[in-house]
Amino acid sequence: MNTKKRMTVRRLLSGALVLLGFASCSNENEEEIRYEYGSPYAKFQVKGTVTSDTDEPLKGIQVVVRKKWDNNPMSADTVYTDEKGEFKTDELGTGSIGYQKVYFNDIDGEENGGSFKSDSIALEKMEKKQLEERDHWYIGKFEFSTKALIKLSKKEKKPEE
Repeated sequence: MNTKKRMTVRRLLSGALVLLGFASCSNENEEEIRYEYGSPYAKFQVKGTVTSDTDEPLKGIQVVVRKKWDNNPMSADTVYTDEKGEFKTDELGTGSIGYQKVYFNDIDGEENGGSFKSDSIALEKMEKKQLEERDHWYIGKFEFSTKALIKLSKKEKKPEE
């Protein structure tokens, strides 16, 4: 084949490929599956009440919410309970939801009713409410609530030596 014919065939093939490319970009049927690049993500918030094992609200309890599935301490949000023992985190973001843990620590010692043992709970064991629907890579927005699941018991006092 001579050079002139090869150039003509290449131009025709290039033109056909260009037309096929534009034809595949048609959005006649919006119900078709959309392909996107990226990572799934979700937003969530945790709220609840911390009480003693005698149902007294506990003030000043440190609540640490791990944002990542691996519970890395570097990716955590920390809030504290108020006078009613209630807490509420800011809106948090993550790539995978449900594997995070929430930790409860009494950091003030004997203040606010005594010294209490630390405890934790996995998000998947909390009451979950979806606030926003999923949309492609966005998994949605969720609220997790303890609904009085967290009852801290007092630490036993060690005898004075």
